[in-house]
This record gives sequence, structure tokens and C-alpha cells, in this order.
Amino acid sequence: MDRIKLTTAVMVVAMVAVAMVPATVGAASSEATLDIGIAQDAETGNATVTVTQNDSTIENATVLVESNENYSGNGTYETDANGAVELPNPEEQVNVTVTATNGNNSTTESATLVPLEASLDVSVEADDVNDTVTATVTQYGEPVENATVQVNGTDFDNSTYETDAHGTVSFDEPVNETDLSVVATYKDLTAEATVTAGGDDLSVSVSQDENATVTISVAEDGEAVENATVSVTGNYTDAGEYETGSDGTVELAAPLQNTTVDVTAEYDGQTAETTVTLQGEVSEDDPFGTLVSAFVDRIQEVGTDGPMGQAVSDFVTENNPGNADEKRPDHAGKNGEAPGNSKNASDKDGKERGPPEHAKNGKDKADGDSDDTSTESSVDDEEEEEESEDNEDEEDSETDDGTSGGPPEHANNDK
Repeated sequence: MDRIKLTTAVMVVAMVAVAMVPATVGAASSEATLDIGIAQDAETGNATVTVTQNDSTIENATVLVESNENYSGNGTYETDANGAVELPNPEEQVNVTVTATNGNNSTTESATLVPLEASLDVSVEADDVNDTVTATVTQYGEPVENATVQVNGTDFDNSTYETDAHGTVSFDEPVNETDLSVVATYKDLTAEATVTAGGDDLSVSVSQDENATVTISVAEDGEAVENATVSVTGNYTDAGEYETGSDGTVELAAPLQNTTVDVTAEYDGQTAETTVTLQGEVSEDDPFGTLVSAFVDRIQEVGTDGPMGQAVSDFVTENNPGNADEKRPDHAGKNGEAPGNSKNASDKDGKERGPPEHAKNGKDKADGDSDDTSTESSVDDEEEEEESEDNEDEEDSETDDGTSGGPPEHANNDK
């Protein structure tokens, strides 16, 4: 009796368990989604449509091909034992819609079919970072090995290349910006593309920090350039030629005073130039002695090729405002040209300075003016002085001739 009850209980539990199994389990037996593959043959241009399900080809699947163009391949087909349908090479490029049906499953794919004679393609890309140009040759999207690539440009060494297994060729960018024509040939097929490559990608910039320290930066396509040659010219203690470090920079000391310099960077056949005004340690309003002191401090810090005294002397000579005619304002003239310093100094009317014209002629008649009287008196005084000087000269002459140096003979006869 107990065994009968136990058996009955087990059967009831089993029935309940079966009833609780989800209904979706039964869906595992349904058919998977169909897949469609479309590819054109590189030899004929014919298109092959392949229908698969779970990576297995499907035989006897229905294939419907449609397009808005007049394509000879439009129609309904049935896949062969390989799950494939072959469509003819189009006479011109055509967009097709392909629908595959197998039982209750159906799927649709779209594709663009290209005529065989237009199937070759070449794409060109310029890599400014690595300074290279890469051309890739494909046919129906697949890389073409051993295709011939001809590159022409106005500022380029025209060359011919052959594609590798990846369908690519690479060559150096031209130094100057150039329009390149790239022609790919494979069998009887040809493709062409153009690209603008190269150019003066080198750049140079100059900056100063809060301490007026100068930093020169050289870059190519935004990347720092190591070992670039940098030339600095101008009235600047650190003028000279330098080479950039790994960070593409050259650091120089602050100039003693405001100065304009020319900076030229050269690298790999490229040149970049800039002109900047550097802010100096000493203001233009500071005394010249302050500038000299700053120069002395500088050469004590960095040293000099020759004697310090000579370096200071040269600096003073070159920078003393009093020695620099080109720094003087135009109205000031050059050194030694101040009014009155010239022997031929003239008045505003361009006439030579000196007594007025009427004062030079002692024979002018008096006109009753006090000016004329004064002038005549001055002339008389001058004549008396000249006579006195002549008499003295005669006395000196007599003495030199050995005659007595006493009074003249007529002076000894008192009457």
C-alpha cells in the first residue's frame, strides 16, 4: 500500500515539472535566418549570389534580383548545389536588390554591380606626419598585387612603382606642395586619382616667459622636430646658430634690452622663418649705465671669448646712444651737427651768421640812426686796434733786426 502511494506521488511531481518547462524551448527547432553574399569575378565581371544558413549553403533557395535600371540580370533564380546563382556582367554600373527565400525564411541585400572595364580602383592618401604618400589598388574591393602605379607631379621626381600583396605602394612626399596624378594599371584595366601632398610643413615660433627667457620652438605638422638647425641674427647677445633638442626647442637668455631678431629654422630641406621683437631686462627709459651693468653681469655668468674689458668696451661703443646716429631723431641731425657747431652755420634763411651786411662796409654814410652811428664807431675802434697792432709788429721787427728796443728815434727829440 505504501509503495503504491509513493509511486503515485512521484508521477504527480514529474507531471508538474513537465508542465513548468517554458514554451520557448520548442522554438529551438525553427529555421535560422538566411544570409546573402554577392561578389563579382575579377576575370569576367559576372556577379555570384550565394545563399547560406548557419554557414551552410542552401540549395534550391529562391533568389529575386531587381533594379531600377535596365539590367539583364533582373529576374528570379534558384540556387544550385553550391547555394549560388550567377548574374551577368552589367553593361554599366547598376544598383540591385537581391531577395533570398527558403521555406518561411527570407532576407534581402543591396549591392552595386560595376562593369569589368571599370572594376579597377586606386585610392591615394598623404601622411603628413610620416611625410609619405600611399596608393592602394583594388578590383571589386579586393587588393590587386603587381599592379603598376605611375606617379606624376610638377615638382616631383616622376616614378613608377608596383603594388605589393596588399595592393599598396608608398613613396616620400614632395618637399613643396604639389598636385600628384596617380595612374594604376592592371592587365587591360586602368584607374586614376589625384592628391595634393607635401608643402612647407615646418614652422618656427618664439616665446618668452615671465623672466624674459627666450624659447624657440620648431615643429613639423604640429610635431616637435629634433636636430633642426636654428639661426638667430640681430643685436642680441645670444645671436648665433643652434640645434633643437628632443623637445624641438632652443632656450636662450633674455636680451639686455628690447631688440628685434630674425629666426630661421632648417630641417630636411625645409625652411621656416620669423621676425620677432624680444623684451629685454632693461627698459628703454633706464640709464645707459644700467644696461652696461646688466651686460657685465651677463658675461660674468656665461663668459666671453676674449678679455672682459674689451668685450665691455665693444658693447659700450656699439650700444651707447650717443654713438648711434641711426638712433637719433631726424630733427637732431648727426653728431657734431648741432646749430652753431659748423663753421658754415647759417640762420633760418640759409644765410651765414655774422654781422649784418651793412655792418661790413665801413664806408656807408650815416643815416642819422643810432644803429649806423654805433656801427661807424665800431669800425673806427677796429681800425685803431689794427693800427696799434701794426705798430707793435714794427717794434718787434726792429728788435729782431738788432736795433735798440727803446723808443723810436723821433721820440727822443723833445721839442
